[in-house]
Amino acid sequence: MKLRQYSILIQLIGLLLALSSARLAAQSLPAEILMYADTVYTNATIVTLDEHKMNDNPGTIAQAMAVRGEKIIALGTNDAMMKMAGPKTKIVDLQGKTVLPGIVESHVHPMGEAESFAREIFHLRNTPVGYALSLDVGANEDETMAKVAKAMQVLLATVKPEPSDWINISLLHNPELGFATPADVSTLMSAPKLSDVSITKEDVTEIVSDYPFVLSSASSILEAPKKNTWFHITVGPDGQSVTKQVIELK
Repeated sequence: MKLRQYSILIQLIGLLLALSSARLAAQSLPAEILMYADTVYTNATIVTLDEHKMNDNPGTIAQAMAVRGEKIIALGTNDAMMKMAGPKTKIVDLQGKTVLPGIVESHVHPMGEAESFAREIFHLRNTPVGYALSLDVGANEDETMAKVAKAMQVLLATVKPEPSDWINISLLHNPELGFATPADVSTLMSAPKLSDVSITKEDVTEIVSDYPFVLSSASSILEAPKKNTWFHITVGPDGQSVTKQVIELK
C-alpha cells in the first residue's frame, strides 16, 4: 500500500477515535450542560398549577425557570436553574413577581358560573323565576336609567312581585344611538377604573331596592322573548320555563 493511502487510513482511524471520545464525553456530562437554556428566570414565585383536580391546591411552586426555544425545560431553585445557563443565556431577575401558566379562554361567561355557585352554596332554586324585560338602551347613562326607572314603575303598578322573584332588565344595543353591539352597552356599566363607571350599584339600588335585581347587557338570567315588554317567568311541572306576557311598555 502506498504511503498516501496509509496516511489517509490513519487519518480516518483518528477521526473515528475522536468522534467516539466526544460521544463518550457527552454521555458523561450532566444534563444541564447538554441543554443550555436560552433564558433563565430567577427570583420568582412560579405557580405551576400542575395539580389538576378541582381544589384550591396551586400545585408545585418553583423559584426559577429555564426556557429553551418555546419550551420550559426545567423548574427549580435559582442555583439549579443557573447551572443550565450557558455563555449566551439571558438571565432575567423577576424580583419576586408571580408567574402563572398562560391560559387560553376564547369565550367565557363568569356571571353564569357565579350564579351557579351561588345557587349551590345558598341552596337557591336552580331555575330563577320572576320578571324579565328587554329594554332599548338610552342615548346616555342618565337617559338609560330614566327608562329603567319608568319600566319599574310600570311593572310595580301592574303586579306585586313576590319577595323572592328576580327582576331582570337586559339593555339592548342601538346603532342609531352609538351603541352598535352589546359590548358597547356594557361600557355604560364597566370601566378600567371603578371611579369611571357610569352606571353604579347605587343608581340601581335607588330604583329597585326591595327585590333581587339584575341590570345587564345582552345576556341575562331571565330571557324576555320580545323587547320593551314585561314577562313573568315561572317553572312548569317538567322543570322548563313558562313565560307569560305581563304588560307592554308604551
